Amino acid sequence: MRPVLKELKENLNKLKRRGYLKPTIKKYEEKVDKLIKEGIADSEAHARILVLDYLTEIMRESQGEVEKIIEEKLKRGLISDPSQTRVAVAGSNFQGLVAYALIQNVLSGNIPGVIIALRPKQSKYREVLERYTLIMVGDEYQKPDVDILMFDPTIEEKPVIIYSCKTSLRERAGQTYKWKLLYEMATTKCKYIVQSDECPIKRYKISFNGKRKVLVGFITADFYNELNSPQLRGMLSFFDFSYVSKPHTDAPNTKKLSEIVGDLNKIFR
Repeated sequence: MRPVLKELKENLNKLKRRGYLKPTIKKYEEKVDKLIKEGIADSEAHARILVLDYLTEIMRESQGEVEKIIEEKLKRGLISDPSQTRVAVAGSNFQGLVAYALIQNVLSGNIPGVIIALRPKQSKYREVLERYTLIMVGDEYQKPDVDILMFDPTIEEKPVIIYSCKTSLRERAGQTYKWKLLYEMATTKCKYIVQSDECPIKRYKISFNGKRKVLVGFITADFYNELNSPQLRGMLSFFDFSYVSKPHTDAPNTKKLSEIVGDLNKIFR
């Protein structure tokens, strides 16, 4: 447990050093304090759970301070296209905020001691990701779109969880659910595969050699209230988990983000 906590704290400190994310983290911590002071949460640990349903609100409240950073970098010539930067920063900040909030829940004892890694393809966790998620299609391999990787490094029997975290459903959720479909095909136990050469699994030579089960989740800030779109809602049905970081949702197949704590305890506890 101690090596995991040490690694989590290192990951947390990396998030705290991200310039664009600092105003958002500040708003997050202010919201945690407010939930306690107003008696909505009875402890800091409880507040760390409840605040998950306010990440969309926190993103919006921190937007003004983030914009100041963008404007300052524009004046200094560090960026040339502020519009493109705003879009990139919003997506990156949401991913970072979700990772930060989940790590805080582990450190508060709400979630078991698991590794939570942001953008694992660009970190030392790349090897872990490739070991457990590569799907072969013929001689080529397919990787999932992963914003957050979660796994227990000590127990091979526990699954690996990958999350795609998007500010809206217009972003690359489609890429993730297509990988999920490939994964379902590659791991199916359907008894009819051997009986037909026309089976897509055989035709495209789809295979998976990962030693752990992979669960796929989608987390959205739903900035544009897209969860009521039938087409986009249907896409979410392919995921093992779908969450929205708002205090209320009536969308089918989608839970409030605070419910992720209970789900993770069922998996890892």
